Amino acid sequence: MDVLAHIFIPLTIVYFLKKKSNPYYILTLAFFGLLPDLDKVMGLPGVLHSIITLTIIILPIFIIEKIAKRSWIYTSIIAFFMFSHLLLDLLDASPIFPFYPFSNIGIIVEFPLRISFNGPSFSFIGSLIQVTYTRLETGFNTYNGIISGFGITSALLFITLFIITKKSGKEPIT
Repeated sequence: MDVLAHIFIPLTIVYFLKKKSNPYYILTLAFFGLLPDLDKVMGLPGVLHSIITLTIIILPIFIIEKIAKRSWIYTSIIAFFMFSHLLLDLLDASPIFPFYPFSNIGIIVEFPLRISFNGPSFSFIGSLIQVTYTRLETGFNTYNGIISGFGITSALLFITLFIITKKSGKEPIT
């Protein structure tokens, strides 16, 4: 997925499901959805695309917020943004390495099913889901598709829904 999709898809979900949320805090926290892609900048692609690694990163933040604020609302939102990155990468057929550092085996989920139309009839070609495995390889990767049409569409969807809720005076789902 591209940068905008990693920000705006989970942002839309959080903003419209969180009761009386401050949109500016949530917009700021949305940038945590990009954190897993820092592994590419570090030359270790896949290291931050791990459930274990992200959990190790998020646990101290949970503890600090619980001690300081006696809640974990913001850390829960941060965790949602970070883990949504993994889900979006899976949906985009990008590898994740869920058990790194214990395993360097990655998972790629693809949806190769195609529909063929032949006159008035149609047929399905291929399987619905295909799971393949890959190994973690180090080295600097370029970020393919920093911004795509899908990311722009997800940003426009959020902006449109945000404007509509502000103009109508209605809060998101409460």
